[in-house]
Amino acid sequence: MSERWSSLRLRVLAVEDGVFTIDRRLLDKAFLVGVLMHYDTVEKIFIDIIEVDGLDATEKVLSFINKSKPLDLVLLHGIPYAGFNLIDADGVYSLTGYPIICVLDRKPDMANVLKALKSKFTDWCERFNILKKQGEPVEVVLDGRLVLSIYGIDLETALQTLKAITFLGKTPEPLRVARLIAKGLPPPSLVKGSL
Repeated sequence: MSERWSSLRLRVLAVEDGVFTIDRRLLDKAFLVGVLMHYDTVEKIFIDIIEVDGLDATEKVLSFINKSKPLDLVLLHGIPYAGFNLIDADGVYSLTGYPIICVLDRKPDMANVLKALKSKFTDWCERFNILKKQGEPVEVVLDGRLVLSIYGIDLETALQTLKAITFLGKTPEPLRVARLIAKGLPPPSLVKGSL
C-alpha cells in the first residue's frame, strides 16, 4: 500500500442525494449534498440542487471536488442520483485523478435498467453508456455485504480504506453523514428561497 494511504488520515468527499419523491410522485428537483471529512472530522458541507432525471449531477460533483482539494478519495452512493441523474464516475476520475469508490445497495440488473431507460428517455443510449462504463461491480463483505465499483485504486486498498473510515455499521462514515444530512432535508420545492 502506498504511503499516501498508509496513514489512513484521509480527506474524503462523500456525495448523497436528498428526497426526490413525495407519496410516490416524482419531483422536479432534489438536493445534492457533499460532505468533506478528514478521517472522523467534518470539514465542509456542500449543498446544491440537481434535476430529477436530469444529467447535471456529474457537473455538481466536479464542483464539490474543486472546492475540496486536495482529496484522497471520493465516495458515491452508486451512479444514479435523483432518479436517473447519472454521475459519470469514470469521467470524474479521468478529469480529476481522484480515486472513486461507488457503494451500491445491490448489483444492478442491467437488462431491466436498459428497458426502463428506453421507455423513459430519448437520450437513453447516452445514459446507458454512462452506466456501462461502471464495469462489473464487486460484492465484498466487511462488517456487512457491500457492492462496490472502484476507479483509480486496487480492490485491496479500497477495502483497507473502507475499513479505516467505517465506524458504525457497514456504511463508510463520510457517506453515512452525507446520507443523514441529505435525507433530513425537505425537497427543494418546499424550501423557501432554496439555492
